Amino acid sequence: MNIYKFIFYIHILGICLPVTLTYIFFFEVFTGQSIRPISIIIMALGYAVMVKMNPVFHYLWEKWTDDGKRKK
Repeated sequence: MNIYKFIFYIHILGICLPVTLTYIFFFEVFTGQSIRPISIIIMALGYAVMVKMNPVFHYLWEKWTDDGKRKK
């Protein structure tokens, strides 16, 4: 496997993990289950790493937010 493709997949998983933990958190809240503190810590850490260091996230964010400004 190409190393760049592998790194790309790691960055995609870095985007999916916090989003999935957010869904799990709200599911636990709405169903009355106990909320595990480690899931909140991992979710916050995942969002921080995603926003600070994930180039795929930054590319997608630019594409989604600046698309209307570039079209004429």
